[in-house]
Amino acid sequence: MTCMTTKQKFDAVDPEVVVLANGRYAYRVQCPWKGKNDKDLFAFKFCSMSAYEQFQSRKSTDVAEQEVVDHEQSKGEQ
Repeated sequence: MTCMTTKQKFDAVDPEVVVLANGRYAYRVQCPWKGKNDKDLFAFKFCSMSAYEQFQSRKSTDVAEQEVVDHEQSKGEQ
């Protein structure tokens, strides 16, 4: 990925996929360094709608699995 502000390149593993204001899909990752006044910097890279759909399905699966784990842990505490 390439930071939008500093133009420095870095590697990102499993980036978030978002819908931009113009309706396009993009990977979005926080840069590993800070900007002026300790602002968070982000890198974006355009992607396809299928990448967005895969991210959403993976995210919903992860949430469902976490709910199962949380439920099992709460049973064990009782």
